[in-house]
Amino acid sequence: MLEHIAKFGKPVILSTGMNTIESVSKAVAIFEAKNVPLALLHTTNLYPTPSHLVRFGAMLELHNAFPNTVFGLSDHTLNNNACLGAVALGGSILERHFTDHMQRTGPDIVCSMDEKVCADLITGSSEIWSMRGGTKEPAKEEKVTIDFAFATVCTIANINKGDLLTETNIWVKRPGTGKIFAENYNSVLGKTAVRDIAEGEHLDYKDFE
Repeated sequence: MLEHIAKFGKPVILSTGMNTIESVSKAVAIFEAKNVPLALLHTTNLYPTPSHLVRFGAMLELHNAFPNTVFGLSDHTLNNNACLGAVALGGSILERHFTDHMQRTGPDIVCSMDEKVCADLITGSSEIWSMRGGTKEPAKEEKVTIDFAFATVCTIANINKGDLLTETNIWVKRPGTGKIFAENYNSVLGKTAVRDIAEGEHLDYKDFE
């Protein structure tokens, strides 16, 4: 059947419930041989699926095994949490069952979503998608907060040219708009002032030697 589908050359979203990496690899090979764009969805075929059986680890295992393939989650839990978690972990496609109202009868109604929950999923997943990525460094937009929240080295007494910088005449204060951050305070102690410095000034490295 998969070979027949692959002949059409149309993009395929393949749910991988109740399968292993080995069995999924056979399906992937069929579509790759035909250059068919493919997405793989991890799923657990229980209706509903208990939270502990969602197994994000299996979804990531699927992604690691086929890193060039789009991946996501086909979800059968009782709310949007699993889908939102999948997005946070890199999932790009989400699937949940939909019903026009939760009072209908059927084996999958309990794990389906109605219009409101669907809208919440669209909004929430979009927000979480925008939160992904980044590197561990200050964002340029944080500069205004850094200037306020970080402390820099200041004088707490008048200092004459030739005086030593000590704990009695320098300390760290907010706002941190000076040149010397608090983390470098100890390295400044014992230096000699090269000019007269008034109390309350932010120190600069050119102020001492």
